[in-house]
Amino acid sequence: MRWKALPALLLLLSAAACTSDRTTAGAPGTPAGSPAGSASPTAGAMLAADCGTHDLGHRSELPPASLSCLLDAVSAHRPAVLRVTRLTIEGDPIRFTYTVQQDGRVEVLTDTREDAFGHRGVMRELCTGPAAGPPALEFAQCSTPTPVR
Repeated sequence: MRWKALPALLLLLSAAACTSDRTTAGAPGTPAGSPAGSASPTAGAMLAADCGTHDLGHRSELPPASLSCLLDAVSAHRPAVLRVTRLTIEGDPIRFTYTVQQDGRVEVLTDTREDAFGHRGVMRELCTGPAAGPPALEFAQCSTPTPVR
């Protein structure tokens, strides 16, 4: 007799776990129903806008909306993240993570750990003056790359 109530109890518990402030998959910090890439207006702390995750392969162009998202965030000194994966000539992935900081600088993480023929590691740079350009982004100035441990 007890086991007949188990499905109803599980349904009740799963319904109680649902809240109206859930985030959408792939867009951290974006409330359900909000457009991807926009930060929650009700969040106490400013959340980073998600400017996209792109596997470009050997192509050289990012979608214009992703570039605009990042460049607009830099201009507004608003946190944002853009993730890009490119392939080496041999086909090994190189991953770039561009994170806009609140001071308008962009942290660039370059992950070459899967590059079979090059230096393997993760390097960090702080850059200013981003602009759209080949291959995806150009910067007016960047710090000397330092390894991330």
